[in-house]
Amino acid sequence: MIELKNITKVYKMGNETVRALDDVSLKINDGEFVAIIGPSGSGKSTMMNVIGCLDKPTSGEYWLNGKDVSRLRDDQLATVRNRNIGFVFQMFNLLNRSSALRNVELPLRYGGVHGHDLYKRSVDALDSVGLKDRVRHRPVELSGGQQQRVAIARALVTQPSLLLADEPTGALDSHTGEEILRLFRQLHEERGLTVVLVTHDMNIARHTNRIVAIKDGRIESDVS
Repeated sequence: MIELKNITKVYKMGNETVRALDDVSLKINDGEFVAIIGPSGSGKSTMMNVIGCLDKPTSGEYWLNGKDVSRLRDDQLATVRNRNIGFVFQMFNLLNRSSALRNVELPLRYGGVHGHDLYKRSVDALDSVGLKDRVRHRPVELSGGQQQRVAIARALVTQPSLLLADEPTGALDSHTGEEILRLFRQLHEERGLTVVLVTHDMNIARHTNRIVAIKDGRIESDVS
């Protein structure tokens, strides 16, 4: 599903050149549950941005579902993201004035889905994360764990082939974080969903089936 070929990402910061990724090659098969782990500044977030088609590599190739997406235009990348990738972030990124249902509907609206199909798919997504009885609640009326479940439902509603999670338990207490990680495991096992989880915490990474450690922009180890 995912193949990075000799990916390098260079940023210019004033007079300094930073190689956030340095000749990285990585394959992730369809249906894997993988953690990308590393300390702050290791390049793991840059790797996630490349895998998620949020950023383009400076050099190298990125193949997603058999297609080289590394040279696509920004509007083409936006289409790839909407159709193929679901994102879950540390801080939930929900619209505070909108209900859980409205938050989940957003990716479908961007994709041109309307009417009953929009409603049904959004409710089904919330039901899949255990929140069918909270569709009318706004984020302020939900716990942190419930807000993250809404964010996961939003990521799932387009039926993506890839789910990317960036420090998804970082804003949660340990007990709630464990619940969210079990939900990722459930989604992976029941749907065969490919899940890539980015973290700095080995205890979180151990919930996955494969751990890719990155340091100074290079892959340091890859253990299944």
